[in-house]
Amino acid sequence: MTDKVMVQHEGNKPQRLSELHTVAPPVDIYENDDEILVVTDFPAVNPDDVSVRLEGGQLDIEGRQSYSGSKDEALAPVLFARIFRVPDTIDPQGVSAELKSGVLRITLKKSEEAKPRQIKVVAG
Repeated sequence: MTDKVMVQHEGNKPQRLSELHTVAPPVDIYENDDEILVVTDFPAVNPDDVSVRLEGGQLDIEGRQSYSGSKDEALAPVLFARIFRVPDTIDPQGVSAELKSGVLRITLKKSEEAKPRQIKVVAG
């Protein structure tokens, strides 16, 4: 996503995403036996402007703010970005993301092998 060109609101001048003001938003991470939940604020970001990528044990999250309004009201866009290392016990097919009311929730399901098991103890 960092090599793409976007249009900046101010003057409609093309600008690379790498030239945008980048912010590391606060993140809350929760874990239970079945999954890891990553929750972060992405204010004024549309789902089409969000990139969530899991590769090689790394979770990359990016979101580009988009403002609507007149040219005088437009603010310079901001790129939200965070990178996390994730355990290799995450099932890549069990990753989902939802953006609602400016809050991005990413669910990382654990593989069956990684889930805790109850071990039955037998008399010897």
